[in-house]
Order: sequence, then structure tokens, then C-alpha cells
Amino acid sequence: MKYKLLLLDIDGTLRPGSCEQIPRENAAAVRAVQKAGVKIAIATGRGRTGVGKGLLRDLKSDYWVCAGGAQLVDAKGSDLALHRLTPEEMYALVDFFEDYELPLRFTFHDANYAYIDFAEFDRREKAKNLYNNIVDGEDQDHHLEEMPFGCFGFLPQEKAAQFQQKYGYLGLQFLYSYPGSDGCDIMQKGVNKGTGLCELAALAGLTPEECVAVGDGDNDAAMLAAAGLGVAMANGSANAKAAANRTGPDAEPHGVADLCRELWPEVF
Repeated sequence: MKYKLLLLDIDGTLRPGSCEQIPRENAAAVRAVQKAGVKIAIATGRGRTGVGKGLLRDLKSDYWVCAGGAQLVDAKGSDLALHRLTPEEMYALVDFFEDYELPLRFTFHDANYAYIDFAEFDRREKAKNLYNNIVDGEDQDHHLEEMPFGCFGFLPQEKAAQFQQKYGYLGLQFLYSYPGSDGCDIMQKGVNKGTGLCELAALAGLTPEECVAVGDGDNDAAMLAAAGLGVAMANGSANAKAAANRTGPDAEPHGVADLCRELWPEVF
């Protein structure tokens, strides 16, 4: 087979927005491709701890590209690579988000800790059926046990520009899912799903050209561009489609299953 590793975004790709879990059809099709010898990686902005039990049904991934590329994990749950925020980066984010009373959370191994405005995270998670294992961390002390390796905040894009005016020397990136969204992954310079794909491919003894990547958001664009074949879902953002080699089906009702049947017809 030309393609030996399939990387799949979760939200808006494997899991259509109307579903609490990935559709059974998607899980079955990905399992069939996996059984035929293609390795599967879940590539998500969520930390590994944020992928709740049952979300992927009975799908067992060979690898994980989590926290937007900051955490690479094997099938057993062990870290293959980890890119932690520095204390200077973290404190700058906390100071800025506190100044403007904006929701902010950090990803650790045991949970996502909302350092600012847990109630807003809880409200939005429930409204979108996400359940991303977010706990109240407003005592702001969990980084004393370990530094975080992921960060997510809600802020208007003009506020992100203000952060860069003050702290641009840190090189942090604000990766919004879609234009007009106020929710974004906040990543270190040089860390994204694209670099995660390349790092994982090297660890697996593969080249990026042997990988298929499927996603829908602006934060998937680097991954779609890095893969040998990048497929943006039909419901995806303009930036995702521009970065991809081609557009695939809509995530609804089970677009990933349809795509698997198209790319690997011999399996079915």
C-alpha cells in the first residue's frame, strides 16, 4: 500500500458536530483499513486525557498526535514525545488572560485544568457535546507538579494580536479552528499538527509522503499540508481546504467511512 499511516482529526472529522460519539460506520471503516495493515493515528487538539471513554467507540488507535502536536502517544498510552510550555510562556498567558478576564485552560497528563473561568468552559463543553475532561484549576497550582504541554483559550482575534504586541518575543501561536471563532489552541513556535505528523512518521519509520491526513479546521492546515495526501472535509474551513491536496466528503453523516472506502477500495 502506498499510504501506511492514516491521521484523523476528531471533532468535525471523525465526530460530526451532531454526534456525541463517532458514528459506528466511521469506527468500522477505520478498523477495516487498520486490519489491512494501515496504522491509525488520532490527531487532535485535545490532550490524550481529553479523549473520553466511549468517544471513539471500539476504535483502538496505534498512535496519537495530541494537544495539537505537543504530545505524541503510543497505543499503550506512553508518551513518545512531549513539548511542554516554559514557565515564562505559561505565566505570560495567565497574566494576559487574567487582565482581560478571558477563559484559559492548560493540558496536563491527568486532566485539562481551567485556570481562568471554569464555568465558561463547562458551559461550552456541554453545549457542543465535547466533554474534554476539564476540571476547575482556578487555584492555579497544578503546574507546580508538572508543566503543561497544551493550552486553549477563548479570546477575540484582536486580543491575540494585542498579546503578540506585548509578548511576541515568546513566539507563541494562536491557532483558531475557524475564522471568526474565539476558541484557539495556543502553541509553542514550531509545534503544530504538521510537525507532529512529521515527528510521528519518523518515530514509526515512515516518511510524511506515506501518510494520509484528514481534518476540517484551520488548526489542521499544517497537518494537511505535511502529509503525502491531505484531505479536508467538505465541511472544513477555507484554510484547511487550501492546505489540502483535495476535498473529501462532509463529516455528516459518516464521511470518514466514505473516504476510507474511496481510498482503500480493495479493503471493502
